[in-house]
Amino acid sequence: MFTTIRTIGAITRSIQNDSNARFRKLGLGNNAFLYVIRVCEEPGMFLAQLADAVQIDRTTAFRTVKRLVAAGYLRLEDDPSDGRMRRVYPAERGQEVYPELHAYEQYCSQHLLANLTAAERKQLEGLLTKLNY
Repeated sequence: MFTTIRTIGAITRSIQNDSNARFRKLGLGNNAFLYVIRVCEEPGMFLAQLADAVQIDRTTAFRTVKRLVAAGYLRLEDDPSDGRMRRVYPAERGQEVYPELHAYEQYCSQHLLANLTAAERKQLEGLLTKLNY
């Protein structure tokens, strides 16, 4: 079983290393590109929802969002019904780079799954959803 977990870890590190190098020029290293993708795909998430979506602790996520707001990729708005809550939206710069980021995510997915049949892909997805993380 350790082999399986190590393989998942190796895949993750490989994608992280490649994506960080690729998007560093945009100021989206350290997996910051994931935040932009998630917010573009689901604008108006609460900050806590975004942290959960990228599977990172909330303090780190909030710091990263603050940096992405300053860089012009995201914007924050107070929730109209609860002023204590803040929602995250893509800024113009985030919307401009989203197609490149999304294409990279699609490429990685297609590359990783290229040797699997449709049935194997479905089986893998089902098995991964059963993991506790």
